[in-house]
Amino acid sequence: MDTPIETNTRYSLTDGSPLPDPALYLTIIGSLVHLTITRPNIAHDVHIVSQFVTAPTTVHWSVVLRILQYLRGTQFQSLLLSSSSSLDLRAFSDVDWPSDPSDRKSTTGFCIILGDSLISRKRKKQDVISRSSMEAEYRVMASTTCEPVWLR
Repeated sequence: MDTPIETNTRYSLTDGSPLPDPALYLTIIGSLVHLTITRPNIAHDVHIVSQFVTAPTTVHWSVVLRILQYLRGTQFQSLLLSSSSSLDLRAFSDVDWPSDPSDRKSTTGFCIILGDSLISRKRKKQDVISRSSMEAEYRVMASTTCEPVWLR
């Protein structure tokens, strides 16, 4: 799999039929949450599927299996940090306003790059509901600006 979950797909509690025994689902979600410490690239995707631990369905189970297939396919990939790159610090940010139709909160994301190397990244739901896309953009710009200050 090229991506842990399908892009631009929304999941809800009513997708699919309920799993007869959600114990395996809960166990794998717990393991994936622990794995996000060393594989932060799946953190947001694990967050999405962990929202359904109270009533997992067959659709949610297929998403978890896709995440596991992605992990199996990328287990030998790694980051290469070059010693010959410049020390230019760049930051990129974006927001998906409002990305979750159930709570209307926006999802923000940013990455900090030093030379050719990614040194920090973050993707999460905003804490509050933004009333406009501009408000959501200002919030992500503020959090992106704080990150290099903290890294310093």
